[in-house]
Amino acid sequence: MFSWVLIIQMFKLPYLIFVLLFCPSLFAVQVGEAVPVCNASLKTPAQKLDLTKYRNKVLFVDFWATWCPPCKQSMPFLNALRNELNEKGFEIIAINVDEDSQDAVEFLQQFPVDYPVAYDSLGDCPAKYDVKAMPSSYFIDRQGKVRFVHLGFRRADESEIRDRVLSLLEEKI
Repeated sequence: MFSWVLIIQMFKLPYLIFVLLFCPSLFAVQVGEAVPVCNASLKTPAQKLDLTKYRNKVLFVDFWATWCPPCKQSMPFLNALRNELNEKGFEIIAINVDEDSQDAVEFLQQFPVDYPVAYDSLGDCPAKYDVKAMPSSYFIDRQGKVRFVHLGFRRADESEIRDRVLSLLEEKI
């Protein structure tokens, strides 16, 4: 007699291995979840990015690369927004995903920003956030939860980004 239970039992482990290897977005952060811990460095590899240090602040986590034209276009706007709203509890953390972080260092010498920049050339952070486009931006509330995700950047997006940040800043802690 043919048993479906036996067939299902046989394929459980291979299926689980397939899902774990080829479906990393199953483990990516979702809107409403706590911001994930990921492996990115600040100025030196010894200085690890720790987003928990920004609790009680509204965060805008922005994934970018030097080869991304919309990323370059967004940076002056984001820098101005950060400088305008920083005293109200807003911070931007930029996570560069270039394979060679030196490319980003040289880029930032030409186009400096006032917010912290982290480097993740191995792709740990983009995997945990399930980054789908460049730039990809995550709005994090004061409790450390992802509230909105914004993909790409056009000048027309500026008012939406600003409004979402202001909305999060207005929320009570």
